[in-house]
This record gives sequence, structure tokens and C-alpha cells, in this order.
Amino acid sequence: MYVCFYKEGKKSFYELKKSVKVLKDVGKLPFFEKKVLVISSKDTYYYKDTLPKTSKDNIKSIIQNQVEDTYPDQEMDFCFNIAKSYENTIQVNVFVFKKSILDDVKKDFDFNYVLAEPLCFKSQKNEVLIYKEDTIYNILALTQNGLYAYLQLKDFSKDYFELFLKGLGNFEIEDITSYEDIEFGLHANTTKKSYKNYPIFLDYIANIDLKDYKRFQAFKIDEDLVFRVVMYFLIGYAAALYVNGKYYEENIKKIEYLNKKLLPYIKSTIAQNAEPKTNYKEAFVKEYKSTVVYIDPIFLLDDIASHLEDKEYITNIDIKPLNPQTPKVSFTVNTQEPFKFLESLTKDKCIKDFDLESPVSQNFQKVYSLNIRADFSCVR
Repeated sequence: MYVCFYKEGKKSFYELKKSVKVLKDVGKLPFFEKKVLVISSKDTYYYKDTLPKTSKDNIKSIIQNQVEDTYPDQEMDFCFNIAKSYENTIQVNVFVFKKSILDDVKKDFDFNYVLAEPLCFKSQKNEVLIYKEDTIYNILALTQNGLYAYLQLKDFSKDYFELFLKGLGNFEIEDITSYEDIEFGLHANTTKKSYKNYPIFLDYIANIDLKDYKRFQAFKIDEDLVFRVVMYFLIGYAAALYVNGKYYEENIKKIEYLNKKLLPYIKSTIAQNAEPKTNYKEAFVKEYKSTVVYIDPIFLLDDIASHLEDKEYITNIDIKPLNPQTPKVSFTVNTQEPFKFLESLTKDKCIKDFDLESPVSQNFQKVYSLNIRADFSCVR
């Protein structure tokens, strides 16, 4: 989280991670980091009001009308939180500030959240927090939901402090935290803290849910970066098209060649319902046992196709030689009569052995898919 603290025209920058780091300037910040503008209590006008219980959008509209009526001749903005919710009403803390502050800060810090300094505090218990900013005492009543009530005093007065506490109603104080040496005389746990070299709200802001203070700022576009990204994309896309075009061109030629060679064999075989081949005898293989024999894929496809009946077809086939004379063929056949097809393979004298590589599957049209591995003793 990065924070810009605006106070009386001056801007201070901080980085919040495990600790608070003071920054001289911010430069370019990571896009997805939270960038929070906190406006000092000295630059805001505070009031508390009771409104009808309604949606947050309606609450914003009501406050917007109040601000415009109160400051008709000035451009003002605001932020708020819901201090307490009742059955039909809610209490809100409203902080109004000049809209020019946002324009001034935006020149150096591209914030996406805006809140007033007192809204940065919350506590797990009902707590009263007191600290001094320059010459002004800030007194805050805090709950686990955030700021409950707020008071500024130029000079600390016990009478005003007690009056503030009475105005809290049924707010039961459990802890008091003070950065000043003040005696309160209250029956509550009192903790004394010391100031640090940065505003004390930075120790609390990480516990605040910032979603209600979101400001949707349009981020600046680096036109040179966008141009380079687009150009690299187009160059890469053109190169991918060229490589894919070459790949598919080569494969289309192979497919056209195989289609031209295989289609006549498959069609003629199915039409003639050919019987298993008898012209390829074991003697043919024995004659060439000692020589390297070329495996003819057309013959192997033709042999498998000879077992196909009408409406049966091969979906894929893979031919791998076990040795120069014994190819191993894996193929998938779709058929409505799987046992009849398997029986026909047993009668094929060129098939030395075959087996199912996976269980038989059936689709909703009652067509069976057979994944078969066959070892051939004939090669051409």
C-alpha cells in the first residue's frame, strides 16, 4: 500500500508493508497496488448527522445534496462512514473538503482511494484515542467498525472532554489510548503511547476496509508501450500464421495423396464384401525372411478394410514395424456387430495375432468402438 498524506497544501508519501517507509517521491507505482490519499483533519470540515436507513448510494446522494446546499459557491467533495445503524435510521460521520485537493494530488499521485484522516482509525474494543496534531487535539471514539464520534479541540479541556463522552450515549469505554500526558480519572484501561516520525494514522490504516472509499480514476496510458505491444503481437501473429500455413500445406498434400491411394481400395472392398485374402501365403513371407522387406501400408489398410461391412468404418490407424517382416497395427473400428468383426479377424491368415487395447465402448446410437492391436505376418 502507498499513501499520500495531504496537509495544508503539502504532500508526504509513504510505503506500507511490514513497516512504514518514508518516500521522497513516488514515481511510477505498481498498477495493482493500493494507492491511498489521506486528507488531514485540518483540511476537512466535519459534521455528524442522522439519516434514514437506506442504501449507500442513496446515502451518498443525500450527503451530496447537503454539501451543495451548505457550500453553494464552492466545488466540494466528501467522504463518510456509518457510525451506527439503528432499526430505521443511521448515524454518519461526514468529512467535507475542497475538490481542488484531489486535482492537486493527482498530478503527482494516481490514487484510487480517498479518505479523511480520522476515518483511518478503528479498534477491536470500544476505545477513545487522543493525539495532538500541531496545535489541535484530536479525540476519537472508535469501534470495530471504525470511527464512532470525533472532536477537535484547540486547547484540551476536561469539561469539553466529559461533554464529548456524555454525547456518546451507551458507548461503553473499554480502553483509552493517549499520546499526551493527560489525567482522565475514568475507570478504563489507559495506555500511553509515543509519537513516531510519521503520522500515527499510518499504524492503523492497514486495518481499514477501503472498499467504501474507492475512487475510480482513469489510469494514464503509455502510448509508446501500447504501440510496441501491438506491433510485437502483430509480428508474432504473422509468424505463427506463416509457420502454421506451411505445416498445414504439407499435411494437406499428405492427406490428399493417402486419400487418392486408399479410397478406391476401401470402396471396392466394402462393395464386393471380399472374403479374406488367400493370395498371400506363409511361403511368400518365408521366401524373404532373411531380407529387409518393405512394408506396404496400402496392403495393410486393404487387408483391414476387407473385414468391414456396410456402415462400418475405421476412425484412426497407426502402423509400426516390430521387425522388417512383422508390422504392428493399432486401429479403431466403429461397428454395430463387434463380435462378428472380431470373428472375421480370426479367419485372416495375414494376421498373426490381435487383441483389444481398451474395453469396448458404445455410444447412444448403439455403435461400438473397438480399439484393436494386430500383428501381421504379411507385409505386402
